[in-house]
Amino acid sequence: MKATFDKAALLGAITPALGCVSAKNTYAALEGIDLDCKDGKCVITSYDLEKGYRTEITCEVSEEGNYIINAQKLCQIVRMMPGGFVNIEVNNKNVVRIYSGKSEFELHAISGEDFPSLPELRGNEGFSIQQSVFKTMLARIQFAIAQNSMRPELNGAYFKISGTRITAVSCDGSRLALCEQSCEIENVTESGDELDMEFVVPGKTLSELFKLVSDKEDRMIIKLARKHVIFFLDNVIYFSRLIENDYIDYERFIPKNSKIFVNLDRDSFLEALERAILVTEDKSMGQVRSKLKCSFVGNLLTISSKSLSNKITDEVYTSKEGDDIEIGFNCRFLVDALRACDFDKIRLSLTSPLMSMLIEPTETEDDSRFIFLVLPLKLSD
Repeated sequence: MKATFDKAALLGAITPALGCVSAKNTYAALEGIDLDCKDGKCVITSYDLEKGYRTEITCEVSEEGNYIINAQKLCQIVRMMPGGFVNIEVNNKNVVRIYSGKSEFELHAISGEDFPSLPELRGNEGFSIQQSVFKTMLARIQFAIAQNSMRPELNGAYFKISGTRITAVSCDGSRLALCEQSCEIENVTESGDELDMEFVVPGKTLSELFKLVSDKEDRMIIKLARKHVIFFLDNVIYFSRLIENDYIDYERFIPKNSKIFVNLDRDSFLEALERAILVTEDKSMGQVRSKLKCSFVGNLLTISSKSLSNKITDEVYTSKEGDDIEIGFNCRFLVDALRACDFDKIRLSLTSPLMSMLIEPTETEDDSRFIFLVLPLKLSD
């Protein structure tokens, strides 16, 4: 194989591929990126058996070939190369020569025939949506996806598409995020039937997808295969296994009869919490993450916390309806929820010191729903 690449184009294609490379695997092919060069193009693929990435870039191909090169080394070498072009050659002994200007590297490659077989990258049902809309949704729910829950479905996010309405939900047992709205959804299902889809995507998949999705109004297509979800973004195909477990009945965890409602400025509350984290996550004498106490008295919210060596008290002005209440939280959980709830004015809905607090924007479009839920902690007497 012998090909010449534009450095910026090659680096832009292989950097996202790193997210679908297996870091620790006895099968060396999973640690690499597959380069398949022919007809003036190079198809770049990475796949860790759970999620995969594929794109295509133009290049000058002198000799066709298909080889797997270690992903981390390839990316580091290309990034550090001088000049605007990078040449990659592989000889019949699978020795890779990468050079640009007077800089030259050699490493070993693996035959492309050893790359694992990919799932069929097509689906029978799917939809098209603006990338910016989908990315905003991901930003609002990612914080509440569990990392290593014993319940597999909580390690992913739930999506439901019904007609032109999309719902996204995440829950890790202590926090929940729900985004539901109508938007310009185009049906690309082969049968032409009205959209009625639901699926659960792993959190690790969504973390990598978030880096690929644009903030612009370009559209993306999402299709479902039997066990996989496939995302088509411009010239990139990104795919992942689905979590096949049924998702939790999340509606039953959302309090419906709150008695206390507090309106306040989101930024003021968040800034106070970020100051409080300096104390709640203070590591002293082995003690980490002390509780945060929130006292809603009249139209004033007082937050306070103390560790073995530090103490904080802060105040935020509010507008409250209902009784006064004192409730405790993990400060980090509140900060994550407020960062995801990117609205200027928010409403807190509370019932008792032992029931979840809801965080919602004070104003939304008529048919939209954005809910962020955080479980409280029991305060010591």
